[in-house]
Amino acid sequence: MFKKLQVTKSSFSSIVTIDPYENNYSIVKNNSVDFIAKPSYSQNQFISSFITNKDLLVSSISMSRRIPDEDMASAIEIKMQEELGISEEENEYLISYIESESATDERVFHVFATKSEENFTLFENHKKNLKYIDLVTPAPLLCKTLYKNNLLHTNEVHIFIYLMHKDAFIAIYKDGNFVYSKDLDYSIDKLHDKYCEILGNHIDKESFLELLLKDNLYGIDTNISQSLAKIFGNFFLSINDVIVYSKRALKIETIDEIFIGTDIGDIPLCHKYILNYIGSSSKNWDFDLGFDKSKHNKATQLELMLAKTSIGYIDDTNSAVNLTQFQRPPAFAKRSGGKFLIAAGVATIIGLSLPLYYLAYSYINDIQSYTNSKTSETLAPEVAKYKSIISGKENELKILGIEEKTKKEAYDSKAQTLDSIFNKKVNYTMKSKVFYELSNDLKKFGVTIQKFQNHDNNFSIGLIGDNDKKITEFIKFISEKNENIKNINMQLLEKDQNSSFYEGVLRMELK
Repeated sequence: MFKKLQVTKSSFSSIVTIDPYENNYSIVKNNSVDFIAKPSYSQNQFISSFITNKDLLVSSISMSRRIPDEDMASAIEIKMQEELGISEEENEYLISYIESESATDERVFHVFATKSEENFTLFENHKKNLKYIDLVTPAPLLCKTLYKNNLLHTNEVHIFIYLMHKDAFIAIYKDGNFVYSKDLDYSIDKLHDKYCEILGNHIDKESFLELLLKDNLYGIDTNISQSLAKIFGNFFLSINDVIVYSKRALKIETIDEIFIGTDIGDIPLCHKYILNYIGSSSKNWDFDLGFDKSKHNKATQLELMLAKTSIGYIDDTNSAVNLTQFQRPPAFAKRSGGKFLIAAGVATIIGLSLPLYYLAYSYINDIQSYTNSKTSETLAPEVAKYKSIISGKENELKILGIEEKTKKEAYDSKAQTLDSIFNKKVNYTMKSKVFYELSNDLKKFGVTIQKFQNHDNNFSIGLIGDNDKKITEFIKFISEKNENIKNINMQLLEKDQNSSFYEGVLRMELK
């Protein structure tokens, strides 16, 4: 069974890092690193550790883009079981993953899984001292902090090779992102064992480490020199195989830089043999991460990168893969039991407060009702007085309204009479002038009057002419010319059957 882990953020005053393979502890406080022999639990300490490739299953998995994010963890679990043959019935696994950039139709994930039982055994003793372990992250992913802190360019390909006492791994980063990792079969302890095996006798480890740290091996015994050459030759042949495979599988054309680091410091032989067997120069894995190491100058690069990764993880829990199973519990209010107790307490308070509230509210209503009734009795005479005044004023308004209506009707009648007189005196149409102009226009167009009738301002004129066009032009002319004509139209314009003349009736209304 796979578990997708989530950790609650909090604030911490210091960070304790654990090397679970060497049982070493360091504490980072105020940007200073110090060694501690046996730490004890403190609520304000953030506890972090790493896990190496020998205790990990690392795989790249392609998933359809149609799978929703909320279903991705389950889908990856099923894909891991199919591709790696993992059985959830045999072992329970802790799993986490990071997504890689992909320009294809599928999403690519780097998946990291570890057996829960082995993970528990590895950290059990440390958990007894520290109670919780907030972060357990894969060692190859610690290199990500070098890019986040601008110590390496993010547009290059880098290879990281690290030798621990009991394990070794190679990690490849492209454009600042993890792309591949593999455990190597040559830890410091295994190099020591093979060295003793080739020499045919046991050499203590301290003497072997001193030999490895020498800048040059000129003048040493030939047998020792040949033994080291054989060991490191085989070591870097295996590394070359991994690099050749990785370049082909990941379509990498150029490797920009190779970094080699160890738990004991720089081993000059590594740089010599990597140049001979791989054809590329290498650099010592020794980055300045900004910590004061004066109190702990033997702090390894893994410990320092773990501390830097922890700082980023405290701010953003999505910044690192976490495979811990010793998480500290969430805040009381976020626990199931805490939520239940809080809900029960709130329910109890509400259950007790509501009856008291309604009782108090009832008393307040009674007091308010009594006060309002007393006030009503006091104001009753004054209310009656003002009601009487208002009634009298309403009667006065009714009388005034009737008088106003009578006077308005008389006013409107006189106004209509005056308007009629004004129109007769001022706006009276001079009919004689109209008839005079009309007779002149008749002569002008050669049209004569056959019949003439009028009623008030309405006229009916029988016209006759030798041409119907003259009659229509005459009508158009007088309608445009004479402003006193309100309405004009021609009726029955037709030719007389007994003569060559045209007859018609012109109806005209003056203003």
